[in-house]
Amino acid sequence: MRPNHQTTDKKRGISMKTKIGIIGLGTMGMGIAENLLKRGYVVQGFDLLPERMQLLEQKGGTAAPSPAQAADGASALILMVFNGEQVQDVLFGQDGAANVLPKGGSVLVTASVGYAACEEAEKGLEPLGLHLVDCPVRGTAATSASGELYLMVGASPEAFSKNQELLNQLGSTVIHVGDKPGMGQKAKTCMQAFFSLMFEGTCELLALGTASGLDPRTVFEVLDGTSASNGIFRATAKHVAGRVFTGTGNPLSRLDKDMQIACASASAFGLSLPALEGISSNFRESMKQCGKEDIWSVVKTLEQPAGLEIQFDFPE
Repeated sequence: MRPNHQTTDKKRGISMKTKIGIIGLGTMGMGIAENLLKRGYVVQGFDLLPERMQLLEQKGGTAAPSPAQAADGASALILMVFNGEQVQDVLFGQDGAANVLPKGGSVLVTASVGYAACEEAEKGLEPLGLHLVDCPVRGTAATSASGELYLMVGASPEAFSKNQELLNQLGSTVIHVGDKPGMGQKAKTCMQAFFSLMFEGTCELLALGTASGLDPRTVFEVLDGTSASNGIFRATAKHVAGRVFTGTGNPLSRLDKDMQIACASASAFGLSLPALEGISSNFRESMKQCGKEDIWSVVKTLEQPAGLEIQFDFPE
């Protein structure tokens, strides 16, 4: 199946007072809630942190005391959780949402949780007459709040069509990558692995050049002058240069999780991918030292054996 690319039209009207549940009100989930509230949806959300529930109410949403109550009466339930275990728990665990959603309703998995989690969730939802739309997103807190996310959708043609208007409200680009739940996750895994290769490669080459005696800014300028330079390369180098390892919205824990998913997927499909396995190993080591920092902090694990601290004035 060839991907179906769509650029959405935000000017189309929506049915007012459509109720949407959201589970997971971190920066991305809260951004999605804010976007939908602005577009006239009724939003009821659940999060384990009371302060996130309070923030939802301040923005005009309703705080639900459980996943089940977030799903009650909703036409669709959006999951922005951390991993596959949480998907199972909020849908089928105590106070789970699956038995509360109206028949014919939909569960949209917008987080990166791995293809197996979506395939497993569909098995539980299908007998209940519910649709699973696997639609992990790429974007930031800002683009989630403005409805300009990039969505990779794995869903049956029926489920995709049924939820197309909602998907269009979430993102400026919606790509139907496959007709089965799990296909969106597979596309997102490839994307995250691609980003991780660039993060790690940039850090490794800055470390190599600096350890060999070159000025790190010179290393950056040489690499920036090649056809391989891109936005991810420059962003990584800029954060390393300024030793900015927190507050950038790109937590190391998220990429560590996604690289574990990538390596597990490769193994399941009979592939040996040494570059990804090496990066995942370095991310795991970095988590021990810098688990609460952002992705750029992986450079510290590379610097430490040589006693380096890469720092330079980044050319604007």
